Amino acid sequence: MIDKKYGENELFKEMSLSEHEDWFSFRQKSFLNNVDTFYYSVKFKNDFRYKSKDKSVIKLRRYFNIEYQHIESERSCGDIVFPGFNRHLVLKTVTFSRFYNICMSFPDYFDIFLAPVVPKSADGSESVTSECIVQIRSYMLWQMGVRDAFENSYNYVKALAAYFGLEIENVQENRCDYCWHTNYFDNPEKFFAPENFYKMRVDRFKNATYVTNKVGDEDYEIDYVALGRRSDKVFVRIYQKTREVIEQNYKPWFFQIWEMNGMISKYDKYVYERAFEKKSWFYRFYARLEFYREHGAHPEYLKKVDDILNGTITISEDELIKLCDKLTPRLHYVVNVEFQTMRRHSKSYELIPFKDNRSKNECKRIYDYIDNRKIIQDYLTSSVLRLVKTDGTEKKSRRELCPFWEALRRTRCLDMRMTSDEVRLIRRYNRKLNADAMKKRVLYSAVSLGFYARGLNDDNPIQDAFEALLKFNDNDIRNALSYKRKKRLQLNQDELSDVFESDELHRFELLDRETGELYDNYNLASLDLQEDFRKKRGKGGFSDDS
Repeated sequence: MIDKKYGENELFKEMSLSEHEDWFSFRQKSFLNNVDTFYYSVKFKNDFRYKSKDKSVIKLRRYFNIEYQHIESERSCGDIVFPGFNRHLVLKTVTFSRFYNICMSFPDYFDIFLAPVVPKSADGSESVTSECIVQIRSYMLWQMGVRDAFENSYNYVKALAAYFGLEIENVQENRCDYCWHTNYFDNPEKFFAPENFYKMRVDRFKNATYVTNKVGDEDYEIDYVALGRRSDKVFVRIYQKTREVIEQNYKPWFFQIWEMNGMISKYDKYVYERAFEKKSWFYRFYARLEFYREHGAHPEYLKKVDDILNGTITISEDELIKLCDKLTPRLHYVVNVEFQTMRRHSKSYELIPFKDNRSKNECKRIYDYIDNRKIIQDYLTSSVLRLVKTDGTEKKSRRELCPFWEALRRTRCLDMRMTSDEVRLIRRYNRKLNADAMKKRVLYSAVSLGFYARGLNDDNPIQDAFEALLKFNDNDIRNALSYKRKKRLQLNQDELSDVFESDELHRFELLDRETGELYDNYNLASLDLQEDFRKKRGKGGFSDDS
């Protein structure tokens, strides 16, 4: 459907009905529920205490001591593979929660943390600390769902254990984040204003933490509301998810998921994509003007928009916001309501055996926990925090739920599992948006380098890019080759398994005009030719070989 408020602007009046449907359709007051982050811990039967004589543990320690010797610095990484793995994992110098200083990563999907040494228990007996923690990331969870994501990551843990001869004792949840993405609010600032939010909330948290941001001279927006602390058994946060994606400049695939599920319109996605490329939340106002420049028709407004975007005229933030609201529809924001639950809280849950998971052996607790997700979420949204109506004479804890909280609790609890076509769509979208943002970043860096190298100039940006390339020397090539090897390990092979845009790398080659010699990828990387290339680069140029 189309928001009625969309009609209160010039662009909506200028567009046809078919264009309205194409650009502005969305589903009002919709929700998406999923597990956004999932940690689980693995306890081994082997002795991982400091003076352990366990041969499997000693083998593991020696193996990783050697592997980490190859890592040059804290920012470096290596690759690692064991029999049973279907791909290499990235070995990273990352420490998690003091003890876990071995990290093996499947980029974008999950990280496996190992503790080569764990502390003994208080009475000196076997340690109660789990030797392995696995973090499953949101990208994997939104593609596969929590059950398949767990099983896929646990296969690697089993292969690791088999390689070193470790015996797994049990597996249990460590942390789970339950989230609800929603476009329910037209005005979240009014709903979550402290004086209003306090009247609705029923919980045992002592206070709420607010983060607000200035919009223009007089307005503001609420970016973040938190109940409790991150280290608590349960921590609740409610925040602007669209802003987080843009400013943190990661997880742009959420734009595609939101549009697929009708939470934002095609117009909203257009604006968010351009703000993401600029890594600026405020740029959404300029992006709205860009949309009007592409689709608007009024000559006077088009001239003014063009002057603003080209920098010919400058207006204040308040004037810019008013102009955007006059010419284009307002955006639909996605707010995230998230409950972060820790093992200290979930270990007391009385799990109902919906299925007989005894065949899952050491993983029985995990499968029981996943099966009870709906009941757990119902408990969190009723006993940990609930929002009630602000009116009513009876005690606040006895009031009826407010419409927003009722809608949130009615959201279907499904294991988010995409079809293969949806996965391909998300992957290509994520890759394209990241590639476009990176391409602009590279070009802008070349322009900046041109100013630093040649002072303020009016050279063509293409010239800036050429000059940046031609300034490479031996050390630059060595460093770039080293960086490329490391970066290649850090990226997800499944996401980047094929050529995205074209089989043809480029249309241009480096040509020495004096000798006619061409420099390709191989001889440019050759240190023997680098000195000769440096001497000749002032005479060289680019030739279009198409």
